[in-house]
Amino acid sequence: MHVFASRLSLFLGMKRHVIAILLLILGVYANAQQESCNNLGVWLWHIEGTEYPTIVNLANDLSELGVKRVYVKVADGSVDSIFWTELVNRDFVEVLLQHDIEPWAWSYNYPGNEVNQAEALRVAAQTGYKGYILDLESEFDGDAINLLRIVKAFHDTRDSVLAEGIAQDSMPIYLSTWGNPDDHNFQVHVADPYVDGFMPQTYLENWGLSYLDDPAFWIGVGNEEYRALGATKPIHHIISMEHGNVTADHVNQFFAASGANSSIWRIPGSGTPLSIRQVWEEVDWEVDFCNTISTIDNPTATSMALYPNPVDDWLTIKYSTPEFSGIVTTITGVHLMQFQSTQGQVLLDFSNLQAGMYNIRLESGGGNMTKKVIKTQSK
Repeated sequence: MHVFASRLSLFLGMKRHVIAILLLILGVYANAQQESCNNLGVWLWHIEGTEYPTIVNLANDLSELGVKRVYVKVADGSVDSIFWTELVNRDFVEVLLQHDIEPWAWSYNYPGNEVNQAEALRVAAQTGYKGYILDLESEFDGDAINLLRIVKAFHDTRDSVLAEGIAQDSMPIYLSTWGNPDDHNFQVHVADPYVDGFMPQTYLENWGLSYLDDPAFWIGVGNEEYRALGATKPIHHIISMEHGNVTADHVNQFFAASGANSSIWRIPGSGTPLSIRQVWEEVDWEVDFCNTISTIDNPTATSMALYPNPVDDWLTIKYSTPEFSGIVTTITGVHLMQFQSTQGQVLLDFSNLQAGMYNIRLESGGGNMTKKVIKTQSK
């Protein structure tokens, strides 16, 4: 009996220990999930010229704004840690982390010498950067062979870094290039298997001021173009603020349509007006992209014109008129599904749709109205 009691006590003690560990794991997981609800970021080209004397001053300002991620340039082609000291500056990375800002590295890359260029990812991982972005532009237009070589070199280096335990996390690789890749004959499908996501340079201000009238529309157009060219990975857009024409409202609309991993090019300075900092202070950096709304309740012409109204896999529409119907289309009008209700409510299945923005056109005896909705997650 004494032996049984001892074993029972040992078992209960082990059980409590296991439960404690499970609760700790679940707590960490929950925090990670919550943190992933907002990764809004900004890009840094050179800290020189930004008028921030140190990275501490910059980190203080960005932290006060609520910026969650900084993309730091660490290379231009092959590794050159003398010119791009940020590549090996662990203090630089640690300061950002201490301010709850996630540091990612990025480089502008060229055809040729791919293995040496990819070495920047290895060094960046050793320094403590949490992810890596390749900036591939005109040098790769229409060039599937060199595009394949560069993305594969970085992909293979990342695999090696993970296998050797140099990076503690997944060290995702994103590819940043044109917001209109089709016009540049950029071979998106070639890169897709080797990257974890795309970051289109959706530089509306540079395209023309009229493009700022509807940021959500152009993000939708960009998403469709990337998908048509073979992108299966997530798409996270970058908005440019270089000329002082983009308002906080433009940025908020852009972030709402693009999602949690949206970002701004670039931290003001080195030719970019410092007055842009004041606009950043009016931007909503604390958007909770996981707090999704899955119901449109008794829509009116006014409410149907509003967005975001994000959904994941299912969206319920409730309406005061029992009989109503409608269609779901892409932002450019491609028909995806139609629906009809005789009981004042309908449940729409979005599970097979990619993350992005969609139009819901509702038709009833009271007239027609269109709602823009955002699907924030892809299965």
